[in-house]
Amino acid sequence: MTKVSAVIVIKDNPPHLEECLSSISSLADEIILGCIQVEDSLKKSLSNNRKIKLIELPPDIPFADMVKEDLKKKASGTHILYIDPDELFPQKAVEIIKDKLDLYDYFIFPRKNIMFGKWINHSRWWPDPQIRFFKKETVIWPAHIHPQPIVEGKAYTFETKEEFSLTHYNYDTLDQYLEKAVRYAKAEATQIVSEGKTLELKETINKALSEFISRFFAGEGYKHGTLAFVLAFLQMMYYFIVYSYYLELKKFPHVPAENIAQTSRGFFSQGLRETNFWLLKFNLISGIEKIKIRIINKLT
Repeated sequence: MTKVSAVIVIKDNPPHLEECLSSISSLADEIILGCIQVEDSLKKSLSNNRKIKLIELPPDIPFADMVKEDLKKKASGTHILYIDPDELFPQKAVEIIKDKLDLYDYFIFPRKNIMFGKWINHSRWWPDPQIRFFKKETVIWPAHIHPQPIVEGKAYTFETKEEFSLTHYNYDTLDQYLEKAVRYAKAEATQIVSEGKTLELKETINKALSEFISRFFAGEGYKHGTLAFVLAFLQMMYYFIVYSYYLELKKFPHVPAENIAQTSRGFFSQGLRETNFWLLKFNLISGIEKIKIRIINKLT
């Protein structure tokens, strides 16, 4: 018999939790709630829902992916629904899932990211495909930062339509973004050091530039104007924050000044070349400026 267990990790008092729980009520038979520093009053209120099973988690867990597999083991369902407390499940997808439950092993959804009150449907934030529903044994979530789930079996991918998308209230304020970025950057740097890996400035620069260029230009983020620029810039800076925490953990090892200077130069020269390429490709520059850029490209 099919039984669906939803798995959610919550911290403090998530503002969209009630909406999230309501959005999965017609699909989930059981809800496993992993609680990190949740107030007793909220836990008491949640315990009134007969579907909910509260699991107390340590306060030092930096991100939900660390505990998803552990919580999955506590679920009694044949199928698992992963959802974050700031996400709403698409109601149009429920009947499709029920109809195709025996035909597919896992389901992939588009995700609609709401940032600072706006849907960001460019800049690689859309369609942002996410595995969220699956047979219990077909998907494994590695316990590390930014994991790629390990999957097996047959996938059903929902159409890239708003009606089938998860709604993700990603960030409401800049403070929320920065708090999460710092928390994740610390965790990522710690993981790199604990695994005995190294992180070089050149690698950081390549990742950072790729993040900005791919989001603001290639992903057409510029169509969202200043908001997309800020988001792309912040995503770029994340990699420098990781590198800074890595250096702190390594006690800021000595690197010859000329090496740092030359590598830094590469950041600006590579950034200029790539920016010029996309300015020309998307016709985001005037005729005279196009001639100047082509001359610069030839010289450099």
